[in-house]
Amino acid sequence: MRIVRQGLVFIFTIYLTLAYMVGCANFHQVKFMNQACIIPIVGYDYKTCQAMRVIIDEKKYTVPKNFETDLASIPRLLWPIFAPQYSGFVAPAILHDYLYRCNNDITREFADEVLYSALITKNVTPFMASKFYLGVRLFGGSHFEHGEC
Repeated sequence: MRIVRQGLVFIFTIYLTLAYMVGCANFHQVKFMNQACIIPIVGYDYKTCQAMRVIIDEKKYTVPKNFETDLASIPRLLWPIFAPQYSGFVAPAILHDYLYRCNNDITREFADEVLYSALITKNVTPFMASKFYLGVRLFGGSHFEHGEC
């Protein structure tokens, strides 16, 4: 019984920590100026078939045509629960990949907050958007590159 109680305390502590992380995220105004358009390349990789224009906190960003993306980098084991090609995830995932990979003079934290805000803009529930936000905060660090696009 003591082990079960300790396990529950541990899980509750983790839950509170993660809830705190999401609660501390800044919300950004994200407006998609046109629809995301993707073409399959090979396997689970895609490229944009037109430039995607986005305004984030009144600053304009353009994801270029032919930008390569894997959409949401969700482990395949979880695809039955979180399909990466779900329409509400597509544009935010492309934008997040762009912010992570292209030099835009932004921080990783900003990119992750924008992902959360963009998901909410696309009518994804706050609960689901929080899962994405926590996933990229906990596991996205090695993918933040900031190269030339």
